[in-house]
Amino acid sequence: MKVCAFRYCTPLLIVLLFAGLSVAAPTYYTDLASFDAASETTLVEDFEDVSPYLKDHAYGSITLDGITYAGEGGTNVWVADSGYNNFGVKPTTSSVLTATGPEDFSVSFVLGGSCTALAFDTYLNWYELATIQVYGAGDVLLGTYQLTHAEDVIGFFGVTSVEPIAMVRWTTLGGEEINTGIDNLRIGSVVPAPGAVLLGALGSGLVGWLRRRRAL
Repeated sequence: MKVCAFRYCTPLLIVLLFAGLSVAAPTYYTDLASFDAASETTLVEDFEDVSPYLKDHAYGSITLDGITYAGEGGTNVWVADSGYNNFGVKPTTSSVLTATGPEDFSVSFVLGGSCTALAFDTYLNWYELATIQVYGAGDVLLGTYQLTHAEDVIGFFGVTSVEPIAMVRWTTLGGEEINTGIDNLRIGSVVPAPGAVLLGALGSGLVGWLRRRRAL
């Protein structure tokens, strides 16, 4: 009878152990320090060298080091060189990825499903608002974030996700008058929280114990 009870309880125990590992919504950050504490990323693009493309030239899309930046909704993307006065930050001191008209562009890449953390610097205009959509594989929308900050400062956006990130889409208003855009793209992975590491270890240990028990 005791053995029978254990057999029925074991599946429930496994479910409870792994419940904390279920898929969750992305976590968003607006400061670099908090993002760095939760992830390990590398600066992969600062838009200073965009060869063979030209700066200050509109393209339907550009691909740099396996990352594609593409205009959405009929817009084009382009990299604005430093020294522009048509951003909220005047003048800009580095190159910024932006788009024609109301800025609407996407950043997509294929990293074998290994990207679970992504971040970039942000430039807003007098609307002080950007809609950032985060997508997983197969164009599945993982989450949406409304970013706000003053137009005359360089902001920050970061996101971590349980699901691999395949694309982010940046959409703003009023770009015909004052540009918005992104800079300094960082890509990497999430640093597991101590609780998640412990839970995973407990789950792995339980599975191993059950296998050994059945082999006896």
